[in-house]
Amino acid sequence: MSVKVTVLDEATIQNIGHAFGYYDYGGEHGLIDAFPSRDAAKAFICGYVRMALQSGMLYTTSENGEGYIAYKMPGQKVRLKSVLPLAKGLLGSMKFKELIRFAKIMSKGGSGLNKQFDKKKKPYIYVGLVCVLEQFQGQGYMRKVLDMAFAEGNRLKIPVILDTDAKSKCDKYIHLGMELVGTRHFGEYGVLYDLIKYPDSEKQDNK
Repeated sequence: MSVKVTVLDEATIQNIGHAFGYYDYGGEHGLIDAFPSRDAAKAFICGYVRMALQSGMLYTTSENGEGYIAYKMPGQKVRLKSVLPLAKGLLGSMKFKELIRFAKIMSKGGSGLNKQFDKKKKPYIYVGLVCVLEQFQGQGYMRKVLDMAFAEGNRLKIPVILDTDAKSKCDKYIHLGMELVGTRHFGEYGVLYDLIKYPDSEKQDNK
């Protein structure tokens, strides 16, 4: 069961941002290093959450808000007004030179899976954010969060795609039913892993 989020308090937005900005990568180099600081990464994610909220793309596991997912449906439009919080989060967290550095780093990896699907005009659901709040982690909520998008993919008979910048996260997504279909390399700043979950009907047809 998914609950569409229409109102979200600032404390929860900050908690989601913190979960991303201060994720423990262990020995990995994640794209978090492309930001000038962990707080800058947190500010960017908070901006993304506000954009998803205003665009009607944010969902949660229950009224208790244990986990959150933002996904974009085929044909769903994001208004310019909704993008402003994301732009504000990015611009407000970096100086001009840091923004140029960030843009250069992000240009190294090439097109993501979503861009490839766009080019071929194939429909898909794009997951832009997956988060289980830190106090609820390790309790099975990641599966419940992803199942929201997977259910929509099954209903529409289209794939669900996402990317992540940590091998540890990638392994979790694979364990929960996704397939790794490509990697994008950003030099010393790590790798983006492109993952996909095909609809169950398509898997059955291929048996």
